[in-house]
Amino acid sequence: MTPKTSTSARSLDDFLTASAALTGFGAFDLHGTGMAGLYHRTALEQVGGPAVGRFLDALDAAGGDPDGITDETARDIARAIAHMWYLGVWPQLAAPVHTALGRERANTAFTVSPEAYTEGLVWRTFDGHPAGAKPPGFGTWADPPPGAPAVPRAGERTSGLPGPREAGP
Repeated sequence: MTPKTSTSARSLDDFLTASAALTGFGAFDLHGTGMAGLYHRTALEQVGGPAVGRFLDALDAAGGDPDGITDETARDIARAIAHMWYLGVWPQLAAPVHTALGRERANTAFTVSPEAYTEGLVWRTFDGHPAGAKPPGFGTWADPPPGAPAVPRAGERTSGLPGPREAGP
């Protein structure tokens, strides 16, 4: 990331680059959720353009490493943005951070949109599917999840040993 001096919000691309650093997902994948613009606007509405700009500057100053952010307000904004990407919920900010921001908005958690639940990154972390939405497909329940060890099906042998009904008296 190239350090930029700014006290106002920067572009959606800057937000996506920062979000990629926070989530571990690439900017392409984040944009592919369809939530990038909405999440950018939500962050701007909740903490204000100048605060988002200061967060982006702090991340740039830390070399793009979220663990290198030392400012408490910027760290809490980073936490809120990551939370939003994974769960589709803007979380309540820490009370001192909300006070420091001087925002008139209520400091409450809320679901960003109905689509935010189904597009949450949490589902991708374990190849899961949101309940009631985006079903995995007909009959896929019969197969183990990707990466899971194969489990023998009923009546199927996994070794040359006799099965329970084939054993002698």
